[in-house]
Amino acid sequence: MPSQVTPSFLTHVATNVRTRRIAAGLSQKRLADAAGVSLRMVGGIENGATSVSTATLDRIGMALDATLAELVADPSAARSARIDRVGWSGDKGGEGVLRWSIDARREVELWEWRLEPGERYQAGADPAGWHVMLFVVEGRLTLELAKETIDVAAASHVFDSAQTHAFSNLGQEPVRFFRCTAW
Repeated sequence: MPSQVTPSFLTHVATNVRTRRIAAGLSQKRLADAAGVSLRMVGGIENGATSVSTATLDRIGMALDATLAELVADPSAARSARIDRVGWSGDKGGEGVLRWSIDARREVELWEWRLEPGERYQAGADPAGWHVMLFVVEGRLTLELAKETIDVAAASHVFDSAQTHAFSNLGQEPVRFFRCTAW
């Protein structure tokens, strides 16, 4: 049995593909040709009636100069925000969820970190436009920002890093996390 996507995902994709296609001045046929998909597929996507793979959305996104995140995001939500859209559901309970999306102008760095109990890393403010995505896979990370402190455990968090910030392990066990910096 093929996997299915959620109805809200299809609604967002339908709106985003149709809006971007029209803004680009493309007919459904020209978009289908540019993306290497069938006209029927484009029509079904724009009607919200066709389940679509991420590979197909990537091809359509390339033809529309759009990222996968831009095509699946709620069109009324702000960019550089939590997306939380199920893009794939397996027949045994698995799923693929797009959690966060940020606009990256130039570079993306991925760092793997481990903080032992009591350790703290102090960072200066990054230039304007930089963001950090955190993915905590073990333990509890304390993120210290200028105006708030956030505990992140077995989850993800994104923040504007153009402010001083610190990563702390206030617990008794090591913290392991990934830090993705984009600008």
